[in-house]
Amino acid sequence: MRYLIIVTGVAYGHLTREEAIIDKIKKLDKKAEIFVAGYETSHKYFKGKYDVLKLKPMFFPDKLGKVQFFETLIKNYKLLFYWGENKLLVNNFIKEYKPDVVISDWEPFAIFVKECKYLIWNYKPKFAKFNSLTLLFEKLLFELGYFISWIFNKKIILPSLKKEENVRNYIYTNLIVRKTPKEVKSLNKYRDSILVMIGGADFGLDLAKKIKNISKDFNEKFVIFGYKCKGKKVIGYRGFKKNYLEYLKSCKGVISLGGHSGVSESVFFKKPNLVFPIKGWIEQFAVVEEFKDYIGVGNIESSEEELKVVIGDFLKDIPKLKKKLNSLRLTNGADEIAKIIYEEANL
Repeated sequence: MRYLIIVTGVAYGHLTREEAIIDKIKKLDKKAEIFVAGYETSHKYFKGKYDVLKLKPMFFPDKLGKVQFFETLIKNYKLLFYWGENKLLVNNFIKEYKPDVVISDWEPFAIFVKECKYLIWNYKPKFAKFNSLTLLFEKLLFELGYFISWIFNKKIILPSLKKEENVRNYIYTNLIVRKTPKEVKSLNKYRDSILVMIGGADFGLDLAKKIKNISKDFNEKFVIFGYKCKGKKVIGYRGFKKNYLEYLKSCKGVISLGGHSGVSESVFFKKPNLVFPIKGWIEQFAVVEEFKDYIGVGNIESSEEELKVVIGDFLKDIPKLKKKLNSLRLTNGADEIAKIIYEEANL
């Protein structure tokens, strides 16, 4: 069977969870032909692994830990034209290669691709609370997309901490991880370290720099992903590391942004996480609300002195958070989603 996966090119979380789903599909379908459509990060990541269709990108400013939402809209004045071009590119690809199933991860234009029946999103309207006009506008915009997808008879797959009853066009699954803890080896060199994951964009660079500067004040070893650095008690890597999960399994705690995939992996691996959601981005605040009973929460704009206090409190809370996490019974949602897609391809 042939599978076309449309993946956003913003950050790493979406493409890594799609890779997890692809790996599961290939186990169900030994003759699976995988095609990926993406841009920027997703295009670079999947190029050379699968046949990749390059899409027109969107502009996403990722500085200073804050989304300038209206600036983003202005910078994306060509976005509707790009969506039209991307839809045409995908439609032409579908006509030529005739995939048996088409899915999309967080690419809005795919709502308007007739053959795309499944949308893998992680935003949960019930968890999205707002305290500003910007967040209210984002909430309305996201939920307009959900409404349009319902009108167009698309199924929205929602990887979730707590599976809920499927209503309307929602399909709830378990959290997605690339591999479960049993499938990953530990790294003795990094055992009991504190992992700092700021993802593939630059939103968390200031946070990472501050953590590097104050790392000397803690009796901990910090390992940073997303910012290259080196110090007495810290080592940082700028690029993506394929064995990130080995570091995750080895550490005793995580500091991260509020991306759904990153938080999902830390929770699945039962690792206490201090989460710093990106300012002005309602999706990340919805993630914090969804996981709030199992994570710590910080302010991404904190000063170094404030961070010392927040991280110190988090380190003290690790045993309490660990106990809560150990009470969870989780299975990999990638298996569920791959089965849904495989069955769709065989209809």
